[in-house]
Amino acid sequence: MPELELLPPAAAAAALTAAGEPARGLLGLDPVTQNEALLARELTRREAAVFRYGDTVLGCRVNAEQPRQSEVASTTADPAALGALLDFLHAYKRCVSFVALVPDALDISGYTALGFTEVGLLREHRFAAGRYHDVRVLHGTHGVTASDRRPAAV
Repeated sequence: MPELELLPPAAAAAALTAAGEPARGLLGLDPVTQNEALLARELTRREAAVFRYGDTVLGCRVNAEQPRQSEVASTTADPAALGALLDFLHAYKRCVSFVALVPDALDISGYTALGFTEVGLLREHRFAAGRYHDVRVLHGTHGVTASDRRPAAV
């Protein structure tokens, strides 16, 4: 069973570049058009973390305005890899709410297998390969039971 491995910025940039097309848009970055030095600087500036889990590259950044929420991203639809990242973020960053911005062309089955739901669509949000692409907005919770959730405001 693979383990979740935190990558330092230079290694993270190299992993994103090696992942190619599936890494486009991961945490708002584009390893196809951005070089590794820029990617490493942007990861540091954005306080983002990149992990490897087997052949999957995953990224996250905690929401500074809502520290119990994190944006997550993955280069594959592997629910085991994404689940390992969510477990890490829940245990070590105390995150319970997760948002993912997934290019419309990518498979979201790994997210839906972990209970994420599609909550929106950003039309023509990302520019790549000479045109604009839609991006799906997914939301999920992890490590929260129904009794932990606050009731909706009336």
